[in-house]
Amino acid sequence: MNHRMKRRTFLGASFMTGMAMTGLGSCSAQSQGSSDSSPAGSLVAATYPGNWEDAHRSILVTPFKKARGADVTLVPLLAVDQVARLQASAINPPFDTAMLDPDPLITAPKQDILQPFPANLSQYFADVLPRYQGTDTGNWEPIVGLQFVGIAYNPKKITTPPASWKDLWLSQYRGRVGIPNMNSSLGTGWMVEIAKMNGGSETNIEPAFQAVQELLPNLAAVAANPGALSTLFQQGEVDIAPHNLSSIAVLQDKGVDVEWVIPREGSYAFGASMHVVKNPTSSVELATAYIDTALSTEVQTAMAQAPYYVAPVNKNAPLQGVLAEKIATDFDEYEKFIYQDWATISQQRSQWIERFNREITV
Repeated sequence: MNHRMKRRTFLGASFMTGMAMTGLGSCSAQSQGSSDSSPAGSLVAATYPGNWEDAHRSILVTPFKKARGADVTLVPLLAVDQVARLQASAINPPFDTAMLDPDPLITAPKQDILQPFPANLSQYFADVLPRYQGTDTGNWEPIVGLQFVGIAYNPKKITTPPASWKDLWLSQYRGRVGIPNMNSSLGTGWMVEIAKMNGGSETNIEPAFQAVQELLPNLAAVAANPGALSTLFQQGEVDIAPHNLSSIAVLQDKGVDVEWVIPREGSYAFGASMHVVKNPTSSVELATAYIDTALSTEVQTAMAQAPYYVAPVNKNAPLQGVLAEKIATDFDEYEKFIYQDWATISQQRSQWIERFNREITV
């Protein structure tokens, strides 16, 4: 079928991975030593740009410094860039802790750049729900926060809430749909779910590519990353799209007309993990203490609240507010969500991304 379609690849801020999650921030920031005590060492910690960097600066660094008296330099980098830098400087790593999405973690040469998480040095690791203590063989990481993906929509333009991923293909949404690029965990995860909806699987997403070809008349934009997708909602350029709840809650706080629902096919979840790098410049103990602080009840509780809304994995952190309303009131309900097989997805993901960029993105 011949048709003309107005769509564009929207370049903008990055939120997660990705998870990558909002826009690029400053290159680094260093907490200042207290005036009444000398710092007990220093730590360089990689984090995601945007909301994660802001959250770690305001929520994580302060209690860590209070407990350990150590200076912290935050280095905001996307997960793939963290892996690349660690590979390039394995003997003298540029940071002591890393933060990764599922795919970069699985495909990275972990034995060369990371070390298994030393749970015996962690006070809070035992409080992490078992599913999130180590999703990869070797216990390279604990997950430190979760994202849940559903359908975001403008309730002023779409008065009947969407009920299924299939609704994105409805003719009344011609030119109003946004989707994320497959470079992000959000985008790849969505393509996998569309493949499943059409008879495919994590090893075969051909049905998703066919379905997205049929979606082209409805597309307003292919967002370069989840942060760019959020910007499209802010600017009123899309009315419906797959998106994670935390990004939508942030938009709602800003007064943007947007709601979020779980489609009948289910919501898929993915986590961000933190790691002690191999041969850290500081020490294994200090790097572990930093990650342990991220797992603490105090930090997990704060990260789950405004303005970040990152779902906690510490069983002692309360589920409240928008997370309790939309996701779960107790942690047993986390099990109703879809946890995709990223070990399988990663085997073909790079080829899928190349094909997506060639066939879908302009």
